Amino acid sequence: MMNEIQSGTFVNIGDPLRMEEQYLGKNDSTYVEDGKVCAAISGILKVNESERTITIENTTSTNEIVPKHGDIITGEVYMIRKSSVGVRIQTLNQKLVMDLGLIGNIHVANVSRSYVDKLDNVFQKTDMIRAKIIAQRGKEYSIATNAPNLGVITSTCKYCGKEMQRKGKGQSICPFCNHYDRKIMANDFGDPVEVLKF
Repeated sequence: MMNEIQSGTFVNIGDPLRMEEQYLGKNDSTYVEDGKVCAAISGILKVNESERTITIENTTSTNEIVPKHGDIITGEVYMIRKSSVGVRIQTLNQKLVMDLGLIGNIHVANVSRSYVDKLDNVFQKTDMIRAKIIAQRGKEYSIATNAPNLGVITSTCKYCGKEMQRKGKGQSICPFCNHYDRKIMANDFGDPVEVLKF
């Protein structure tokens, strides 16, 4: 049995709120994972016990940027799973959106036009990527890196922390320790036009 967060409490993205079989969450502010209704946005939890519904009220400005299908994002890889990569979205069409708490998810089928056996062979945590939004689920977005201008745009060596350089198609090398990595690289890997470090 899960601990229920009380209505009126501030919740963060990913917080489990209630069990799916007991409550219906609003699609614009919640999502379902492992039978639990979870927060898709940060804000104030509102639970309507009589209707058995859950929503989250976001207190940010109504003029905020709303991502849509086809928009280009940049973000930092923060999680690598067996079949998907989690990305914290930092820019949307070259505008900063870090404070919105947007999350992108690259499914293995949308990583490359060629076969990828293991995602941790071509991505690592802290890689900066450029991707295209292809679908939305609450404040989590399905994104793709399967085009020439999309993919990893900067990466650091996992051993010494130096900036990786392009070695050839799909390969990067550390100029300090000579460590090689395979990458799903954008055409401008190592020299992107976006502002990346804040």
